Amino acid sequence: MLLFVLGFVCLQFGLALLMGLFYLLASKVMLLALALLALLGVMTLFTAVCRELRGYFSRESSALRQLLSLQIRRQDVERLKFAKCRQLSYLTRFKRQRLLAADNRKQARELSDAIDHELQAAKSQLPTSRYKDLRKALRKYRKQADSAAMLALRRQLHVAD
Repeated sequence: MLLFVLGFVCLQFGLALLMGLFYLLASKVMLLALALLALLGVMTLFTAVCRELRGYFSRESSALRQLLSLQIRRQDVERLKFAKCRQLSYLTRFKRQRLLAADNRKQARELSDAIDHELQAAKSQLPTSRYKDLRKALRKYRKQADSAAMLALRRQLHVAD
């Protein structure tokens, strides 16, 4: 900047040759300063990148990344184990419900068959209308799979005896 000021002063005093020299020299110095500033910026950027790369690939940060990776993997395994346990519990509960329902149907069918045999045995002792009503009720309760109602019907059959 000082060279530009000197060139301006020379212009005021009418020294055109000296003014041209100072302006030429000032523009070259400004261009050199700008180039040095850009070079300084690039060097600063390069050193920062090198420092970050050295830090990234250092033993401590590598060990820390491996530790974090192992922790995340362990958490993933725990989550997977929990999900599999939940799924297994659900499937077991579902199978248990299916087996229970099948067993209930089988028990109701066997109870109905037993009551039917008892009803057949007591057929000669019961009036026809009462026998038909009891048969009809038994079919209805069997269709509904209502064991309590079938047992109540059985009690009625034995009370009627």
